[in-house]
Amino acid sequence: MSFDALKGQPEKELTGRLNQLAQENFKSKFTTEAMTSQRGAELRKRRREAAHIMTVLAGRERLARAKADEKKLQEAIKSLGAPHEGDARQKNTRRNLQRRLEQVQRTLRELGSLAGK
Repeated sequence: MSFDALKGQPEKELTGRLNQLAQENFKSKFTTEAMTSQRGAELRKRRREAAHIMTVLAGRERLARAKADEKKLQEAIKSLGAPHEGDARQKNTRRNLQRRLEQVQRTLRELGSLAGK
């Protein structure tokens, strides 16, 4: 299955397919037939597909964490008040939070394409 096709599938289907691939790979270790080039190619294909699925699932997980981080940072910045208010310490804190928020937003843009959102 292509990487792009995996992006659109729900998480439940992806984890089911991942479990199926892991089970097939495990069973193939105990076959009594000699290892042929065709069987090796099938094994590599299953491993590659499993890696693609794990990449999509990890990207979705990271995307969810980044969204939560973005929300927390926005609330923290809002709680500090307007940029011109407060002492030097508050302004420095606000500036650091704003930089971190920009990094998180950049991460969200990058992960959005990976997770198929």
